[in-house]
Amino acid sequence: MANSNLKFGVYTEMNCMPGVDTAEAVWDVIGHIEQCDRLGYDVYMAIEHHFFPTFGQSSNPLALFSAAAQRTQKIRFRTLCHTLPLHTPTVLAGEIATADVLTGGRLDLGFGRGHAWLYKLAGIPYEESQPRYEEAQEIIMKALTEERFSFHGNKYVVDDVTVYPRPVQAKMPVYLTGTSGRSFRFAAERGWGISVGGPAPYPIFVNAMKEYRDACAKAGHKPIVSWIQPVHIAPTENEAQEQARTAAPYFYHQIAKPILSIDQKADRERLLAAGYGFYASDAMNRMLELTYDDILAQDMVWVGTPAQIANKVADFLAKEELDEFAIQVLPRGPQGGLTLEQHRRVHELFAKEVMPAFK
Repeated sequence: MANSNLKFGVYTEMNCMPGVDTAEAVWDVIGHIEQCDRLGYDVYMAIEHHFFPTFGQSSNPLALFSAAAQRTQKIRFRTLCHTLPLHTPTVLAGEIATADVLTGGRLDLGFGRGHAWLYKLAGIPYEESQPRYEEAQEIIMKALTEERFSFHGNKYVVDDVTVYPRPVQAKMPVYLTGTSGRSFRFAAERGWGISVGGPAPYPIFVNAMKEYRDACAKAGHKPIVSWIQPVHIAPTENEAQEQARTAAPYFYHQIAKPILSIDQKADRERLLAAGYGFYASDAMNRMLELTYDDILAQDMVWVGTPAQIANKVADFLAKEELDEFAIQVLPRGPQGGLTLEQHRRVHELFAKEVMPAFK
């Protein structure tokens, strides 16, 4: 089952749980990135997320990566995802270019619309999300690849613009994220990758991944698929299960809390019309009720020894052809999360005792 081309990564939402200082949580992640670079991971990924720290306080991943690049040697950095409708695209393009310079050309791009609960607090209507998203993608790619460009759309109009500084990379790798077949077909047509998984279970993504691969074949592009899987590893199965029994439900209950900020009943039609039907459903609400047994039954978190996790990776690779496999580690927190030492041990055990079987 070894695949020397398979890359490995780590994904974080920068969860900041109750009782953890927000600044300390940022420096935790800088330390994690340094550790992952030493351990030989290929890429470190962070979401862009605002306003709800238990889901994630990763409000400026480009700044995070620019700082971490000064402390690391090889690891690449990827935002999953830049929430494009929240930004002025020409300004974001300049920020991306600066981060590419500061990371020495180790930056990947990730685009998405982000979570529906961000829009009210950002002062942007749901209805603006999709058109802003699609036009912003085009503007950013033009800004990063063309010396001067113009763009005339329904939401944005710019004439004869050059973004400075110029990026180091002539062509940055691009990944789209989400659950939508439409979005993934868009990625396939442009030869971009997709990144799927994370806290949500595998069945949500099966059809979208197939649509992406079919669209890649039609467009003549090679599929590039990155899968993110929450894991908890310990030297013994008993230890792994004992720690995860508290930490896994705690994680899901905390990250589901932002759904309570949306008036799902009153906003239902607007959410559906904006392509945010997931947030009009009770899918996130059910996460608030998940038990440990529910989480294990749906493979939402893999729990076990390094050998057991390696077997799960092998089984997954037998049904899905991947270019990259990334882990998401359960967060720390004094009211139910892992300790900092346990969190970092997962990085180490996966790198030293799981990854070598697939290289």
